[in-house]
Amino acid sequence: MSFNESRKDWNVEVKILEINQKDLKNNISILKEKLDINKTKIIAVVKANGMGLDLIQYSKFLINNGIDILAVANVSEALILRDAGITQEIIMLSEVYSESELRVLIENNIILTVGNIDEKNKINTIAKSLNRVVNIHIKIDTGFARYGFLYTQEEKILEAINNTDNVKITGVYTHFSKSINCKWTKIQFERFNKLLSNIKKINNNIIFHCSNSTAFLKYPEMNLDAVRLRLLYSRKGSC
Repeated sequence: MSFNESRKDWNVEVKILEINQKDLKNNISILKEKLDINKTKIIAVVKANGMGLDLIQYSKFLINNGIDILAVANVSEALILRDAGITQEIIMLSEVYSESELRVLIENNIILTVGNIDEKNKINTIAKSLNRVVNIHIKIDTGFARYGFLYTQEEKILEAINNTDNVKITGVYTHFSKSINCKWTKIQFERFNKLLSNIKKINNNIIFHCSNSTAFLKYPEMNLDAVRLRLLYSRKGSC
């Protein structure tokens, strides 16, 4: 039985997603025009196999078109990119609890996300044992209620911002739970923004980011030092 016959007999519908590279390149150019690219970096979110476009090919395409920071959601994605020879900055957006996984991520220069002091201390210990310095982004929970320092825990957040011999804090971010909701997103942004001035007093070499693709289009005032974009997807709407 041939594959085509099997497909017909099983009544399987095969869908093909075709991406025109010229159009995608144009999309990237349009996104850059909406930013002060010298002030605000683009972090390309390439999780879920490059949003279904092939993790390695999509990432390399983005890099070739001026995107130099990638973000992933799990360990395997990060390592696949490193094994493919990609040397650009890669941010792990999810928490990682396994010591063995943390070790391999540190060895591969992956920027880690930290949401509490214990995690930071654990990472510092592992990095010290490897004689490495690891870059970290602190995640603040302003209302997503999933992971991160609660925005009300300012004392703990400010404690976490301090660098150690083996941990360097290079970013602070939050995640909007429902960017299409203008009122709620603005509340989350205000909670995040109130912390920034005190954070900068302790560590001024940090990038701040909170906007995802939807927020990037709807609230340009929230773009800050970086935006996290899926690049192909957007939603329309107004407050």
